[in-house]
Amino acid sequence: MARRITRSASSGNLLEADDGSSKAPPLDEDDDLKSSFLPGLLGRRKKRLPSEKPKDCQARIGRVKVTLKKGLVYEEEVDAIVNSTSQTLTLDAGNASRAMLQKAGRSIQQECTRKYPDGIKFGELAETGGGELYCGYIFHGCLKYWRAEESNSVEQTLTDFVTKCLERGDQLQINSIAIPALGTGFLQFPAKVVVCRLLQCVKDFEMRHKSTTVLDIRFVIFPKDTKTFEDFENEFNRYSYTIYQKPTLQGVLPSKPKDIEYSLENLTVKLVSGCLVEQKVDVIVEALPPYRKPGSTRSSRAIVKAGGPGIEREFTKAFPVGIDVGDVESIGGHNLQNVKNVYFGALPRYAVKEGDQNQQALVLTVQLSLMKLQEDGYKTIAIPTLGVGDLKFPPRISAMKIFSSIKEYSTANKDSKIDTVYVVVDIRDSEFLNIWKEFEREINKIAPPKMKNKAPIIIEPKPKPPPVRGSRDWFSMMYEEELCVPSYWTDYKGGEKIKVCKRRNRRHPYSLVNVDQNTKDLVVNIVEKTWESHNVGKGADAKGLDMLFYNNIRITKVERVENLDLYESYVQERQRFFDKARARGGPFPLGTLPKSSGEIKTTSILKSNKTSTSFLSDIYPEINEHYVFHGTLAETLDSVLTQGLDCRMSRGTAMFGQGAYGAESSTKADQYVEVWYIMQTRKKTERKFLIRCC
Repeated sequence: MARRITRSASSGNLLEADDGSSKAPPLDEDDDLKSSFLPGLLGRRKKRLPSEKPKDCQARIGRVKVTLKKGLVYEEEVDAIVNSTSQTLTLDAGNASRAMLQKAGRSIQQECTRKYPDGIKFGELAETGGGELYCGYIFHGCLKYWRAEESNSVEQTLTDFVTKCLERGDQLQINSIAIPALGTGFLQFPAKVVVCRLLQCVKDFEMRHKSTTVLDIRFVIFPKDTKTFEDFENEFNRYSYTIYQKPTLQGVLPSKPKDIEYSLENLTVKLVSGCLVEQKVDVIVEALPPYRKPGSTRSSRAIVKAGGPGIEREFTKAFPVGIDVGDVESIGGHNLQNVKNVYFGALPRYAVKEGDQNQQALVLTVQLSLMKLQEDGYKTIAIPTLGVGDLKFPPRISAMKIFSSIKEYSTANKDSKIDTVYVVVDIRDSEFLNIWKEFEREINKIAPPKMKNKAPIIIEPKPKPPPVRGSRDWFSMMYEEELCVPSYWTDYKGGEKIKVCKRRNRRHPYSLVNVDQNTKDLVVNIVEKTWESHNVGKGADAKGLDMLFYNNIRITKVERVENLDLYESYVQERQRFFDKARARGGPFPLGTLPKSSGEIKTTSILKSNKTSTSFLSDIYPEINEHYVFHGTLAETLDSVLTQGLDCRMSRGTAMFGQGAYGAESSTKADQYVEVWYIMQTRKKTERKFLIRCC
């Protein structure tokens, strides 16, 4: 049976890249009316009463902010959302999960089917990626139908599921999670029962996990379900005095915490609370959305207000269309006291699906600001909690990236003249205490605390266990792995970095090396076990082979092709497969596809052989990488050895069109050697390849 090898550079790879494009949020109905000609025709518009659009209810359970709002849960921009579905995880069975599936894409259903073929039990959790939603994870669960006579059992199932969602969120170190009014639709749960259970789950979770990263929990009620929202709101109000902290009175600031200071190799970093524009430094930093002007965010409005309109005028004149991510530009301080310049950078709005790119943009902004400070000859700089607030960066992410970037800059620039870097947490922010705790935790990680008259205690950190093979972390690790020469190669130094090896060695494009006896025995075993003598001479590709009067072959020699350029190109493309698998999950195993004859024969044979461990050490079935056979003509042999398989060199007469093919049967590969060549040269010796592909 022949299997086609898809070209690595084509768009037909087994893994497709995730489309990370984000859709703009819909405009508010009032905004549409304001921007149209209708107000002029209809006269003065009647002001909307507050009761027509209920405001979100917010309160706190310990450090956790709980929000009650109307909306569609699958449109929330959070790290994870919760979904109620059937035991079989058939997502289009219910109205809510069907709507979510249409928004997220069919990949969610495929992932459910692949990871949970037998479904789940009541109260259990099934985890998938977020697909096309604005979230990184979806937690699926199945609840029982409400029966008053079995209320304790039914409610316990709800409690178990919600608790597992929160616990899993804490394990994943996510920041926000959105939960709908679980069970209040088809399952007919009373809304009062649901909200009481949800609030109790959050309270119990917060008591058990005082240092949790899950600090933003949202209860999202379907917009037209007014009765459920009212029941939730009533319970919010009734329980608020017992489990919620009272909100800070407007205008009353929290007590100012003590500054934290650490000395790095050549500069000092300080975590302070206060107002950015009041810092006595040479430069302050501010982040804007791409192609926007100062004043477009709350923090930049404070800078414009304190520095005067000259800041906005200078920025607009120098950058009429704004700045892009990766740019850091300098503007004069104007009326800002003690500040000589303002560095403006650009950051995108944070999205879980694009978290890596967003975090890299933050790192780049901090490091470019420090480099520019050094170039301008200044010594002190104040950096706010970049991205937190209007740009929706989680405080934990902002803190981690800011401090790690400062430390990385200090390590890499030992001759830097920068004296002090201030990181300023805005004490006027309603979330000040939570933001401060996150930044306090991260600054303590970049340097050990100062100890007086005590010998430092060195605690060896426990080695982090390797990620589970096939997990997202494992795919990330494989994508980031340094490319090295295979350890079993002999013409080059095994384990050496490929780039270093290529720079030192300028040889013939390839070499053929005799393999050791164990490898030869394995290859012979694969050839013999996949040989199908009854198929010799049969089929269009085998035309004329019956004239040679043979039904078997014998392996006389096994050589390994060592071509460093070809190997580098292959593993680079393989790494891109790992990255796609990280973003969207691994591909379906070939043996599970419809009409498949099962697992690849070569792989099955190698797995059953106890001596094949080293042979399979660099093969990854997680991205459908396998060994297959390939037969070719004598005149194309050198070309294949030099540059690999090229679809353009193949004939267009194959069953599936022009392409490079691989076969799990050695008999099939044998059929691609021209009969006339063997008859004219009177040589019954041919060469074929055992190649790996994915």
